[in-house]
Amino acid sequence: MRRFAMIALSLPLTFALAPVWVAAQDAKDAPKVDAKDSKDAKDSKDAKDSKDAKDSKDAKGPKDAKGPKDPKDSKDPKADAKEAPKADAKEASTSETPIPKEVQEKLEAARRAVAEAIVAAEDAGLVNTTISPPPILDILATGRANDAVALKNKDGVSPEVFGAWFTGFGKTDAKYNPTNDVRIVHPSKGLKTLYDQRAAVLNKYIEEARKAKDGKKDEDAKTKADEKKAAEEKKADDEAKMKADEQKAADEQKAADAKKKRLADEKKAADEKKAADEAKMKADEKKAADEAKMKADEKKAADEAKMKADEKKAADEAKMKADEKKADDEKKAADEKKAADAKKDEDAKKDDAPKDEPKKTDDAPKADAKKDDAPKADAPKNEAKADEPKKDEPK
Repeated sequence: MRRFAMIALSLPLTFALAPVWVAAQDAKDAPKVDAKDSKDAKDSKDAKDSKDAKDSKDAKGPKDAKGPKDPKDSKDPKADAKEAPKADAKEASTSETPIPKEVQEKLEAARRAVAEAIVAAEDAGLVNTTISPPPILDILATGRANDAVALKNKDGVSPEVFGAWFTGFGKTDAKYNPTNDVRIVHPSKGLKTLYDQRAAVLNKYIEEARKAKDGKKDEDAKTKADEKKAAEEKKADDEAKMKADEQKAADEQKAADAKKKRLADEKKAADEKKAADEAKMKADEKKAADEAKMKADEKKAADEAKMKADEKKAADEAKMKADEKKADDEKKAADEKKAADAKKDEDAKKDDAPKDEPKKTDDAPKADAKKDDAPKADAPKNEAKADEPKKDEPK
């Protein structure tokens, strides 16, 4: 807050003292013209009277009395003309220097604080001014602004009020003519007191700000030293770590190369083994294929032989079945013929037999036919029984 107050105080002072600075510059340039004129008078050597020379010396003052001996007075006007653009260029470069962000922020805070102080002083009835905005230097140095009374009494005003009137910031309702009515207060009647108060107000805060800045510089220097020491320690640690990392990387690279070589050897051996296994597998596959083909050929031949045998067997069985069927058909035909003959004989006997005899049924021939057929059915059973071993015989 003190820094903001100092900035707030210094800003209006700069604005207020601008006219005074211009007047001082004009006054500073005036002796140079006198010195130049006195130099010309001395060079002409027309004034031989010692009293006149003494008066000329008093008019020039202690500095100008030296005449040509002063290096500044002995300068050539061309040299002054050459140095003037250099000074102007220097001032121009300073005015074109960009304001840092930190400074800009502090200036904004100071301006805000000054505006708040002006409003507070107006609310308290401490401001009676003829310019707008009110004089900042008067309010900051004395706590009040009373130039309206000073102008009315023709006591003279502060440099800020004076400059405001001559730059168009005087209030129009005041009806003062700056050229005739506005004057800067005499130093013995208030101007020196104003600047004494200005110095008393500002120097305290300026000193505190400088001390704080120096303390901050020392703190920053210590911080920088600590940071430098920490950086050096960190650098040493980093270098040691880097060396350790390089050694570790070299060891890892060496191990990686050894592993790579081992893996390459293992891969080579594996490839060779794989190639040998593939060659062996191909040979085994070829051998198995040849064996399978041979077995297939053998099986095909066996199947063909079996098929031929089966075909022959089937043909034989078919022939046997045909022969059996033929024999059965012939036997059946014979049996039927025999039955027909028996029936014919029986019918003949019936015709020859007496009429009172009971009639014989036709069951007898049927029974005889069944008898004839029975052995056929029992024949396989008997053959099976014949094949079975007897109980007393060993199996």
